Amino acid sequence: MIVQLITVIILAIALLLMAWAVFRTLKRPMPRVLMPLIIASTAIGYGIYNEYTWESRTLDKMPDTIVVAESHEGTSMFSPWSYLIPRTDRMMLVDKASIRRHPDHTDFVMVDLLLMQRFSPVAKVRQLVDCRSGNRADLRAEPVFDEQGLPMDLDWKTLDASGKLLEVTCF
Repeated sequence: MIVQLITVIILAIALLLMAWAVFRTLKRPMPRVLMPLIIASTAIGYGIYNEYTWESRTLDKMPDTIVVAESHEGTSMFSPWSYLIPRTDRMMLVDKASIRRHPDHTDFVMVDLLLMQRFSPVAKVRQLVDCRSGNRADLRAEPVFDEQGLPMDLDWKTLDASGKLLEVTCF
């Protein structure tokens, strides 16, 4: 947040200096209302830019093995323009390098999901996906396995058919 505040201040100063230079070149006094207008529009404009480019800027920094499984758009009453064009607030990423298949049960895939939300730390969740039935279950840190090598006592949930998690993990 502090970096964004500093960026807005530097941008506002740069725009104020450009406006001052234009009026100085024209040999006219700069209108007094122009300074707060430039500062306010810079803050709002940078805030909108920052909101709408968060997803692309974040994904550009990720390695090639990261794939977006789901994106969730959001709105806010503090940014009324988001009702017209929703912005991405959170996303679920699959690390394709973490995908592991059970040698005896090829329908089961273990994968690490990265849950990202703006202004929140990244959460890493290990999941077991059943590619045949289209179900998923969260794995505990220390799973208990049965004789066949499969984790026991899992809370299976049906995957949404429109989601990409099944497509990405079960390729």
